Amino acid sequence: MKLLGVHPGPLMYTKVFLRLEPLGLELIAAAARQAGHQVRLIDLQVESHEDYLRMVAAWRPDAVAFSCNYLANIPEIVDLAKATKRSLETCFVCVGGHSASFVASAILKHGDGAIDCVLKGEGEAAIPLLLDAIPMGGKAISAVPGAVTSDGEGPLPSFVHSLDDLQPARDLLRHRRKYFLGILDPCASIEFSRGCPWDCSFCSAWTFYGRSYRLRSPERIVRDLESIREDGVFIVDDVAFIQERHGFAIGEAILSRGIKKNYYLETRGDVLLRNKKVFEFWARLGLRYMFLGVEAIDEEGLKRYRKRISLGKNFEALEFARSLGISIAINIIADPDWDEKRFALVRQWALEVPEVVNISINTPYPGTESWLTEARQLETRDYRLFDIQHAVLPTRLPLADFYRELVATQQVLNRKHLGWSALRGAAGIVTKLLLRGQTNFVRNLWKFNSVYDAALMLEDHHRPVAYEIPLPPAATGSVKADQLYIHKTRGRAHRATDDATERFVDDTRVGTVS
Repeated sequence: MKLLGVHPGPLMYTKVFLRLEPLGLELIAAAARQAGHQVRLIDLQVESHEDYLRMVAAWRPDAVAFSCNYLANIPEIVDLAKATKRSLETCFVCVGGHSASFVASAILKHGDGAIDCVLKGEGEAAIPLLLDAIPMGGKAISAVPGAVTSDGEGPLPSFVHSLDDLQPARDLLRHRRKYFLGILDPCASIEFSRGCPWDCSFCSAWTFYGRSYRLRSPERIVRDLESIREDGVFIVDDVAFIQERHGFAIGEAILSRGIKKNYYLETRGDVLLRNKKVFEFWARLGLRYMFLGVEAIDEEGLKRYRKRISLGKNFEALEFARSLGISIAINIIADPDWDEKRFALVRQWALEVPEVVNISINTPYPGTESWLTEARQLETRDYRLFDIQHAVLPTRLPLADFYRELVATQQVLNRKHLGWSALRGAAGIVTKLLLRGQTNFVRNLWKFNSVYDAALMLEDHHRPVAYEIPLPPAATGSVKADQLYIHKTRGRAHRATDDATERFVDDTRVGTVS
C-alpha cells in the first residue's frame, strides 16, 4: 500500500524557540516500509496545507496517517481529514499519537465519517497490522491492537517488540535543515529510552506507557548517531540517564567511534544529582544544553505537581549543572490562581538566575491524573487553547490581566536571552550559522513579541469553536490505574532499572499506582 504520513502544523511556542523533526512519524514510516509498503512523509511545520493537498492529488495514497501528539492540533487534523476525503474518497484516513490515544472516540466523532480509525498506543507496532487489514475491511481493522473505529474498540494496544527494531526513516523528510532547537541549528532528534517510571500529576508520559521504562542498546544508538548529518542532536527521552550505567555505555560507544555532536537533553534535578558522574562524562562528550523541569520555586508548588524533590535539591541541581558549563533552561508552571504578587515574585527570581526561565500554564490534559482530580471547571473546551500557553481553567485575575502578567513574566526570557542581547552574546555562533546558510535561530530572535502578545492571546478565546474537547468526569479524590493507562502496566517487569534505581524512583514518587 501507499502510505502518506503527516505531521500537523506548528504550535505557539514552536514559532519562537524550536522546531523539532517528527521522530515518531519517522519511526512509523520505518515500520511500514520494513513491512513492504511505499511511504512518503510531509511535515506541516515547514510545509503548507496546499502542499499536502497537492501531494494527495498527485500521489494518490491508499492511506493517510496523521500524527497527533498535541491536543491543540486536533482541529487542524480533523479539517485536513475531511479535505482528504473530499479529494480522494477511497483513501483510508487514520490518526495516531500520544494525545489521540486519550481522546480517540472524540476524534472519530469530530471526523463525522472522514476518519476511519484512531490508533491508540505505540504506532510502530500497529501500523503494519493496520495496513494489512485495510483491504479486508471492518472486522479485520477492528481486530488490530489499539484500533478504535466506528464499530468499537479493538484489543489493547501492543508495545513495539524492541526499541532496537527500527531506525527512523530520516531520508523521507524533505526539509531537514528547517529543524532547530535554540542555537542548535540544524538539529536532529534521537531516542535513547522510552517511558517514565515516575507519576507526576500533570504529566501523561507515564500513563501512556503504563509506567514502563525501556532502553535502546548503545550499539543501535551509535549506529543512529552515525547516520545523522546534523551537528546538533536533541535527546528526546522524558528523563535522560535514569539508569546511570546505560548513559555511560552510550557515551563510551560514542567516544570509541569518535562521534562529535552537540547535545540537548531533559532530565530531573534529583536524577542529575544522583548520577553526577554520567552527566560530567557527557559534558565532555558534547552535552551543551539541558532542560530541567523545576516546575515550582516553593515547596507548596512542588507538592501540588507531585514532585517529591525538595526545593533545596532543585537549587543544588542548578548549581551542579552550572559547574559543568552547561546552558540550562528551566520550566516553571504558572497556575491560573496566581495573582500580581505571585507573578512579580517569579519575575524577580527569573531575573536573578542565569538560566533561561520558561513559563507554562497549569493545564489538565486527558491522560493526566489532574484531568480526573482537578475540581476547577474548564473555562474553555477549545482544543486549540490546550497548548500550555493559554489558560483553560478559571483565573483569579480577570483573564486580560492574567495574560498581561504572564507575558510580562515571559518577557524576562526575551530580555535576557532573545533579541539584540542574544545576538551580542552569541555573535560568533550566529556568524557560523549564517555562513552555513542556517537562519532558523536568527530569524526567531525577534519573533517573541509578535507571538507572545497578551491582546492576541485573549482574542484566541473568542475564535469560533468547531470542535470541543469532551468534558472530564466529575472530579474524584483518588484515581485507579485502569482509568489512566493506554498500555497495560506490567509493573517492575517492564522497567529497565536495577534494584537501587527502582528504590530511588519509589522514594521520589508520590503516587500509589503500580
